[in-house]
Amino acid sequence: MTKRVIPLRATAPLVCAMALLAALGMVTVTQVPRIWAVLSLSMGHYVWMPPPSPLKPTPGGAMAGRVLAGYWRVQTLAPGTYAIGEPQDDPDNYEYLLVGKSRALLIDSGAHVRDIHPALAELTHLPVTVIPTHLHSDHTNGLRYFDRIALIDLPETRGRVTQGKVHLARFQFMAPYSQPTPVFAVSEWVKPDGEIYLGGRRVRVLSTPGHTATSVSIHDPSAGLLFTGDMIYTTTLFAFMPDSSLSAYLATADRLLAILPPDTMIYGAHCCRNDRPATAPWLTLQDLRDVRSAVAAVMSGKARGQGWLLKRYPVNARMTLATFYPLGNR
Repeated sequence: MTKRVIPLRATAPLVCAMALLAALGMVTVTQVPRIWAVLSLSMGHYVWMPPPSPLKPTPGGAMAGRVLAGYWRVQTLAPGTYAIGEPQDDPDNYEYLLVGKSRALLIDSGAHVRDIHPALAELTHLPVTVIPTHLHSDHTNGLRYFDRIALIDLPETRGRVTQGKVHLARFQFMAPYSQPTPVFAVSEWVKPDGEIYLGGRRVRVLSTPGHTATSVSIHDPSAGLLFTGDMIYTTTLFAFMPDSSLSAYLATADRLLAILPPDTMIYGAHCCRNDRPATAPWLTLQDLRDVRSAVAAVMSGKARGQGWLLKRYPVNARMTLATFYPLGNR
C-alpha cells in the first residue's frame, strides 16, 4: 500500500488559512476587555457580569462618621486625616483628605458631579490639591471643581496632553458615550515614587498598576497608612477593565509587600466591609497577601471561578476578584 503524498503547493493555502484563523482568534481573545467595554459603555451598564458576590451583606447599624454639607460622611482616621465617604450612594466611593501645615491633599475627587468643596471647607482652610488614584469616572468626575490637580507622570498620562490640558480617552474614563470625557489642566506632575510635600508632612505617590495601567496609591509613612484607590478594597476587585492586568497586579502586590511596614493600614476607595456597619473600608497587609495569592491562582489555572465569560474568583472573607482571564487581562 502506497502512501499518498500531498504536494507542498496544495498544503500551503491550508496552512496559511489556519495561521490566519489562529492569528484572528488570538487578536479576538486579547481584545475581549475592549469589546466588553464598547458594549457596556454603549448600553449604559456593565454586561456579562459574574453572579452576585457570595459574601455576607453588611450588618445593620448606624453608618460611621458625621454628615457634612448634607451629603458627605466624614470620619477622622488620624490627626489631619479624614475619610470622606459616599456609602449611601452608588457607586459607594470614599475619598481621603490629608492635611499638612501649608496645604492639603485630597485623594480622588468624588464619584458624581457634586462639588466636595463645602465638606472640605469644614475640615481645612488650607488650599487643597486633588490627585486621582486612577482615571475612571467615579474618581475623576469632581476634577471640574479644582484648579490644583496632581497627576502621575507616565507616558500614558503625558500622552493625553493637548494644548496644555489632559484629554482623557474613553477607556480611561469608562463612562457611557453620552457623557463627555474630562478636560483639565495639571498643576503638579508627580513621578512614580515621587513625593508631595504638604508642609510638615510628606506622602509618596506609588505607581501601582493592576486595576488600570496608571493607578497610584498614596503612602503616608508617618501615619502608617496606604490609600490604594481601586487596586485593593473591600468587596469585589475589578480586574477586567481594558487596561487591567493580572501580571501587573501580581508585580504590584509583591512590591508593596516588600516595601511596606507590616503594621500598615490600607484604605481602599469603595465601601464596605461585610463584618460591620458602613465605615471607611480598611484592610491590612494580610488582605494584600490574599489578593496576591488569588491572582497567582487565577494565572496558574488553579483557581475556580463562577460565571461564564467574566468570572468571579474568591479572595478571602471580605473580597472577590472579577476578571476575563484566561481570555484577557494577562
